[in-house]
Amino acid sequence: MKAFVLKRKVMEKAVLLKAYKKFELTKGRSPYSVFEFTEELEVEESEFYTHFSSLQQLKKVFLRQLVDNTLKALNEDENYASFSAREKLLALYFTLFEHLKLERSYLLHKYNSSDPRVLREFKDDWKDFFLQLNARVEQILMEARNEEEVVNRPYISDHYAKGFYLLFTYVYKVWLNDESDDFETTDAAIEKSVNLAFDLLGKGPLDAMLDFGKFALKTKVF
Repeated sequence: MKAFVLKRKVMEKAVLLKAYKKFELTKGRSPYSVFEFTEELEVEESEFYTHFSSLQQLKKVFLRQLVDNTLKALNEDENYASFSAREKLLALYFTLFEHLKLERSYLLHKYNSSDPRVLREFKDDWKDFFLQLNARVEQILMEARNEEEVVNRPYISDHYAKGFYLLFTYVYKVWLNDESDDFETTDAAIEKSVNLAFDLLGKGPLDAMLDFGKFALKTKVF
């Protein structure tokens, strides 16, 4: 016997994401369950599971799309490929925060608290976001090494990308509290922190001191 297939109109993923943000902002809390969320939308619960396995996954997909949209915008910029590594990283952060700005109300509501529970939720929800962001940062740093914009240092080079995770969290906190015109303070934070990072990772006085130390040991003057 041929199985009966229920035909129905399935809501688009983007519609569900938008509805979820609206639920949080208007009610001031997350839905208690998928059932409550779909009841609010007056759709079958099964329609939700067409796109997401859980509310937790929905939140992660939303955050992941912020990086996806950022990288898409950069990849479509015909000038981006010709940028230096420093310029690419600046463009990455400037573009990313332009996309974060589009979701500022939700992000302020959801992830702007020092409450330990909120910080735990931030760490969990943003895990995939940082994995994607870190992958692009690693790619840029590899280019920077090849072009000698940054220096390979024993035991340290492998951890360069982790420093840019801290850079993002710093700029994100600045952005959350930024009340300047057109977020000028955030732009300055991005420019100054990225430039400082490249200045520190590039060849500088520390490297000269290390080179001299190695030379001094070889000459055995003392």
